[in-house]
Amino acid sequence: MTPNGDRKDQKMRQNENAVRLPIFDDVSEAVALRVQTPRNYGPPTTWNGRARITGPCGDTMEFWIEVLNDRIVRLGFTTDGCGYSRAAGSMAGELALGSLTAEANTIEQKDVLDALDGLPPEHVHCALLAANTLKAAISNFVEES
Repeated sequence: MTPNGDRKDQKMRQNENAVRLPIFDDVSEAVALRVQTPRNYGPPTTWNGRARITGPCGDTMEFWIEVLNDRIVRLGFTTDGCGYSRAAGSMAGELALGSLTAEANTIEQKDVLDALDGLPPEHVHCALLAANTLKAAISNFVEES
């Protein structure tokens, strides 16, 4: 085994939440689950707030939210980005679903990263894209209502 392989094996043993995916480095279970099966993926049948943002990396994310009595009762998202982008969008939606719009509007990049148990440094911008797109959908709802 190579020295790099030894370090990776040691890192896997140290991090019991790490999951090995064939196309990803070691990631948390929260990330792995949402890469493979993102929650709330795709537009909901009804919605009253929507936003689409393309980040500096070129990934585009879109959020749709349905708000009833100032509470986010349904949402969906899509992205043309990588698996980390899918995981971040999924987690941002999970954090927002059921929340009052004012509460959901406070979700930041750090909240998404913390809930995912982190992302590789070169992919932390995916959490920023997710938080910003969610906030833009909330702003769209507020403007339109």
